[in-house]
Amino acid sequence: MTALLVLDASGAAVSVGLVALPGGEVLASDSLILQRGQVEALLPMVAEVRARAGIGFPDLAAVAATVGPGSFTGIRLGLAAARGIGLAAGRPVFGVGSFDAHREAVLAAAPDHPGPLLVLLDSKRHDVFAQAFNAGGAALTPPQVLSPEAVRALAERVTADEPGPLMVAGDAAALPSLDGLALMRGAGGPLPIAAVAACAVRQWQAGGAELPPASPLYLRPPDAVVPQGGGVLPHLRGPGGA
Repeated sequence: MTALLVLDASGAAVSVGLVALPGGEVLASDSLILQRGQVEALLPMVAEVRARAGIGFPDLAAVAATVGPGSFTGIRLGLAAARGIGLAAGRPVFGVGSFDAHREAVLAAAPDHPGPLLVLLDSKRHDVFAQAFNAGGAALTPPQVLSPEAVRALAERVTADEPGPLMVAGDAAALPSLDGLALMRGAGGPLPIAAVAACAVRQWQAGGAELPPASPLYLRPPDAVVPQGGGVLPHLRGPGGA
């Protein structure tokens, strides 16, 4: 049996799944909601899930990891682990977008939903990550960072332009700025690893040599920046401040 190893650390949970190919059956999975300690938890979770599924590294076809948007540190952790495992196993590594996985989760939970979808993800700041999709799952907007007021304006525009009721999902689905609008609230918890796995299987089956890159999708620059002068104290710089 061959399988895909799927990792997600882009949000509130650290999750691992093994999914059979070509059928897409989830063989084993685990998920933990952690405020800290993600680095220490992820690789032991991979070992535990592999043991439960009876899958060794030679059985892997590829490794997939979420690329964001989401937690800056979590995305880097998941991708670093995926690349390390892929290198050790000699297997390709590819990325799964967080918005696509959340869309997959909604389609799995409400396959007959007849209207558009707005996925909202917590940015841990005063704004949110947002992307809108039509009833067929095609993107209406690119991934973007929006203020709560801009999210409401987007929801109103999508409701006016697209047929069917608007569903809002993602871990920021309960955004207060949307109160009073005629919409449906979808699941608001952590991203299910089964949804990430379903996206990964579809991409693997369709991708061939053109699998999505395992490159992080950052919608804003990191908080940490190189200080002026390259971080060298002024009294240690050479002539001319170099």
